[in-house]
Amino acid sequence: MKESSLVKRYAKALVLAMDDEKEFRRLQGELESFLKLLAADEKLKLGLVTSLVSQAEKARALEIIAAGMGLHEKTLNFLLTVVNESRMAYLEPMVRQLPEAWYDARGIEKIDVASVVEMTPAQRQRLRTNLEKALARKVALEFRLDPELIAGIRIGRGSAQYDYSLAGSLKKLRETLVGEG
Repeated sequence: MKESSLVKRYAKALVLAMDDEKEFRRLQGELESFLKLLAADEKLKLGLVTSLVSQAEKARALEIIAAGMGLHEKTLNFLLTVVNESRMAYLEPMVRQLPEAWYDARGIEKIDVASVVEMTPAQRQRLRTNLEKALARKVALEFRLDPELIAGIRIGRGSAQYDYSLAGSLKKLRETLVGEG
């Protein structure tokens, strides 16, 4: 099995077990905190990955960590499953895959929006409303700043890019006038 399909399968299974977005945010945050703990403690990470430590000892270690961190029961159960199936080496990509799995499971399309300046809440809401109307589905907008745009915005939807920026317009004009491509 390819690593990416394994990672996607585990991420999808976890998000399907979640009740709502609040629980999603909590579990995602807990797993990210757990990854930080593993990054800070190489011995713990090695102990959870190696076959030299028994599954019972790994499970006990996870239960102690979960109690200390106040982890949600679903977070602990997910970690126990990952450890029991010897998939701990894939935990980080699984956690990175969670947002995409969440959006897919809920029929939400993720759209990246780049702008030169921070968009106001009203502008963000108007963009969300227009995109949801145009696409006939819910969207999750992820905003970032990009000073190279000069003015305007660039919208990314999967591999498609829609450039409504001054920099993009100038590039198109240059290509038309000079014949660059």
